[in-house]
Amino acid sequence: MSVKRQLIVGWQNRPGELANFCEALADGGVNILAMATAEAGEYGAVRVLVDDVKTAREVFREQGVAHTSIEVLVVDLGNEPGALARIARTLSDHKIIIEYFYASAPIAGQAVMGVFKVSDPVKADELLTSGDPAAPTGES
Repeated sequence: MSVKRQLIVGWQNRPGELANFCEALADGGVNILAMATAEAGEYGAVRVLVDDVKTAREVFREQGVAHTSIEVLVVDLGNEPGALARIARTLSDHKIIIEYFYASAPIAGQAVMGVFKVSDPVKADELLTSGDPAAPTGES
């Protein structure tokens, strides 16, 4: 578990926007680790976790792409029933609000990466790595 920076980019909902976004990062040598999109009529937003935030931000600046970044909690989730439920319950029991959640695609033999926008990512990270008896086991 760890606290990482997530990038948020707005865009217009039109053909090619996702392709342009992904190609720009790829051309900059930035790997997408997890991503979620949301739409609101003509406009949308991309929330993305990348392997190199600094380079991604440089790519966006060079292309004139408005973006922001925030801290999120990143957790390796076991591919088993109840893995997400245990984390959600632990956070809830400690009054930490989950504002949204998304996950990476699973890769054979590897854990799924869960990305949580929570009310206090540092406290959540400490809680889940502290050995709290209510905390899930098996995550790294």
